[in-house]
Amino acid sequence: MRIPVRIDHAFFALIGALLFWRCTNLRNEISPSLLGVESPKLVVTCFLSPQDTTLAVKVTRSATVVGDSISLLQTGNTVTNASVTLAQGDRSITLRYDNRPVDSTKVQPYYSMSAKLLPITSGQTYTLTVVTPNGQRASSSCTIPAPVFPAAITFDSLDDTQNRTKVRRYFVKSQWQDPANQANYYQVAGIFRYTTSVAAKEEKFNSLAFDDENRGLFTDIGLDGTTFVSGRAFVATSSSSTQQSSFTNQYKTALVTVNLMSIDQAYYRFQEAINRQRRSRNNPFAEPVLIPSNIVGGLGCFAGYNNAVLTKTLK
Repeated sequence: MRIPVRIDHAFFALIGALLFWRCTNLRNEISPSLLGVESPKLVVTCFLSPQDTTLAVKVTRSATVVGDSISLLQTGNTVTNASVTLAQGDRSITLRYDNRPVDSTKVQPYYSMSAKLLPITSGQTYTLTVVTPNGQRASSSCTIPAPVFPAAITFDSLDDTQNRTKVRRYFVKSQWQDPANQANYYQVAGIFRYTTSVAAKEEKFNSLAFDDENRGLFTDIGLDGTTFVSGRAFVATSSSSTQQSSFTNQYKTALVTVNLMSIDQAYYRFQEAINRQRRSRNNPFAEPVLIPSNIVGGLGCFAGYNNAVLTKTLK
């Protein structure tokens, strides 16, 4: 009875080896000249808001990935000599290129100009045009949504287990009323600001990360005119089992600021696609996510939003 078992094992091992050999032979080296690589396109990114103090536009050129290189890691694709114009009606301004460092560790090269020269207003449509000396041209338009104000911030806690230790986690949620009979899109963000008894004069900041499925992005499709509630944004963790004393003992002051951004459809589609791409990044079986673009003659996103703020003191 043992002989057939040995034969079966050998048979399946042989089949596996043949399949592995055939799979490895599916990889063929192809000359990049045969891929029909497109010429680089202008990549334009700009988000406008009435709360802006500076208007900023980033312009780069796309780089096709060939071989093992990744275009996002390549340098030298920033466009520094373009003519960048922002217009509303019969008014227009030309933005200047500026690559001065934001701080000692980071440089953000943008075309920028003071928002006082072209104020951003709800309901108005703005047109962005980028032209390079070699004739490349990209353009787009966006309309600034009206603000929607958050109605409430709730503060709560839950018991959890981390590393076999029972802990209490504290979180906030935001709530707002969706205006009826119109398409609305939202992005929820925020900041947790606090001081501790150890360093009472030094205020610290943590960005709020909401745990809903789409990372703080919402649309009212199928939910028009209803009350929206965000996901949870955790602000603190304590090993104490006491309901509220452990939180109050950690901080001398504590407050959260929730930013409810009313965004246009282009902003929503762009950010939603990026979220899906991030979720599938380490999955070799995931389908590629195409990032939508509303730039005519190029790639990228030109969109508008309106930011409304609500603050709640936790201590």
